[in-house]
Amino acid sequence: MKFILILFLGICSAITYSHAQIVDSTQYKIDSASIKKNATIKKDTIKIDTIKRDTVKPPAKPTPPPPPSWTYVLGLDGMINSGNVNRKLLTLRLGLNHENPNSIWGFYSSPRFQYGTNNEVLQEREVFFDFNNTWFYSQHDVYGLLFGIYEQSNLRQINDRLNIGVGVGWRIIGGKRLPSSRVQVSISNAFLREATDFISGDTEDLNVLRNSTRFRFRVEIIKDKLTIQSTVFFQPAINKKNLRWNSISQLVFKLNKHFSLTSTLDNSYESYNVAGVKSSQLNSTLGLSYTGSK
Repeated sequence: MKFILILFLGICSAITYSHAQIVDSTQYKIDSASIKKNATIKKDTIKIDTIKRDTVKPPAKPTPPPPPSWTYVLGLDGMINSGNVNRKLLTLRLGLNHENPNSIWGFYSSPRFQYGTNNEVLQEREVFFDFNNTWFYSQHDVYGLLFGIYEQSNLRQINDRLNIGVGVGWRIIGGKRLPSSRVQVSISNAFLREATDFISGDTEDLNVLRNSTRFRFRVEIIKDKLTIQSTVFFQPAINKKNLRWNSISQLVFKLNKHFSLTSTLDNSYESYNVAGVKSSQLNSTLGLSYTGSK
């Protein structure tokens, strides 16, 4: 009897243990399935967040406005002396420049008019117009030149002077290679035909072919404030013994965006002149300039 009772209890214990193992295994399976399900949900959430993050683009930067294609400078300078010598000199200058990166053609001009008296006697009544066309200036540091110049001069007794020429220029510093340089240097060489009609009938008029070399530099001594710039022409004649050269140098102090104080030095030399006219001339003036663009 005892044996039967012990056997019954053993069978019940085994059945209970097996049932417990099945329950634990089922619970483990359920927990594993939940973990896998949660992991899948989290993974999908990460994917969705990544997609959302990828689809959200930062705001586009505003496109900077194109640089002005036309710039101009209007200047007025002069000098006045009073006393034993009453000297008055007034110069009106205009600078006009056109550059367009989308065009191979460019243009610049620097006409000026000068009027001066000495002891109330007229000395200077100078007219200068130049029309300079450039080709590929905005695209390359080496560019082409085609120009024409018209002059009148009471000081040198010139009734009319006309120059027409063609040449090539090279921006050595401050062009395409070094656009942000505070130093700009360029040189050009051209061949031109000059026809000069003197007022005096006793002086033979000139009709010569010249080689013209122009050297130009600009140095920004104090950024956006103080600049020195100069243009020098050296023009010997090819078909006869004759030499001309001239230079214009300026010290420019910027007052604000548009206005600047200027100090200008004009120097010129001509080996052939009307009798009584000196070969060299030097003028120094102070003035004010206005710069604008469009």
